[in-house]
Amino acid sequence: MADKQKPYEDVLTRLVRDLETKKTLLHVKDYPRVELKVLNLRVKKLGPLVNPVFGEQPAFFIDEGRFIPYRMVVVTTSLGAFIFGTNVRMPDVAYTPRDTDRGLSTESTWTYRGEHFVPTFVVEIDELSGPGSQRRALDRKMRNEYFQHGVQLVG
Repeated sequence: MADKQKPYEDVLTRLVRDLETKKTLLHVKDYPRVELKVLNLRVKKLGPLVNPVFGEQPAFFIDEGRFIPYRMVVVTTSLGAFIFGTNVRMPDVAYTPRDTDRGLSTESTWTYRGEHFVPTFVVEIDELSGPGSQRRALDRKMRNEYFQHGVQLVG
């Protein structure tokens, strides 16, 4: 059984090494059978990977077939925990004042016991007129998801 897991571990180890050293984004297809959840658990265990181009990389998501590091954005639950899944609902743009963001401890961004915070300002980009209008859905989202949870302004 251990022999069957070894090639997978080798691919995961190579991926982690490449994420720390390569100067371009890495293609998912070049690292067969490596699951995003397993990669992020490995990175969490090791601590943020540091790349000479991308800087500190605390976690990854997949976009257009490439591993993308979470860098300037922190995707969190309302409790301050990282969301590693791929089905994340979020605005197109969110702003949190620098002092609020920097006031979060490392623990509050990695655990469910983190401080409660929401962005001050969010932007949603959508079609608001014509046959494909999303005006009603956006109105419900603003009322039920953003304003009720403390967002101060939606644009």
